[in-house]
Amino acid sequence: MGTITLSHALIENFIKIRFDTHDNIGSGPISLPAEELHTSSTWYTFDTPEGWKESDLTDALTGAAYAIQSFIPLFVRCDRTDIHVVPQVKAIHTGKPTIFIYDSYPGGIGLSEKIFSRWEDLLEKAAEHVKNCRCENGCPVCIGAQEEGVRMKKDVFTLLQTLIGGTTDVL
Repeated sequence: MGTITLSHALIENFIKIRFDTHDNIGSGPISLPAEELHTSSTWYTFDTPEGWKESDLTDALTGAAYAIQSFIPLFVRCDRTDIHVVPQVKAIHTGKPTIFIYDSYPGGIGLSEKIFSRWEDLLEKAAEHVKNCRCENGCPVCIGAQEEGVRMKKDVFTLLQTLIGGTTDVL
């Protein structure tokens, strides 16, 4: 068990959008305090893939984390909200891109520990799901609601395939 500190540094601005017309009706800076939770966790660290810009890796990691979180309940028989997935391009602990999975409960209840030995299976399942989704560019079913959809699905799939050591020319 360890203390997990979540940083919301990526959230710099908010945008207020009118619900029915999607008109932008305001925006501004937002500052959220860090959350601290003493719980159990596991993480997957890797070297930055060659040729990736930090912004592209951030977007791909966010989509990959969403896809991964969608399948954790199948691996550990829990509710989606019982466990969280947090991607960081340059994690404080490792200095490398890292995907953290932690229990949502103080003290932890052992869910993330069950993932420790199943990372490869989890990554493969997430990659397969992203690949087989019927959307073209990524959607809330496979990679979550991403702001930029043009290449997101391909980038997420490429990243997941890279992490499991597979080929990336299928999508």
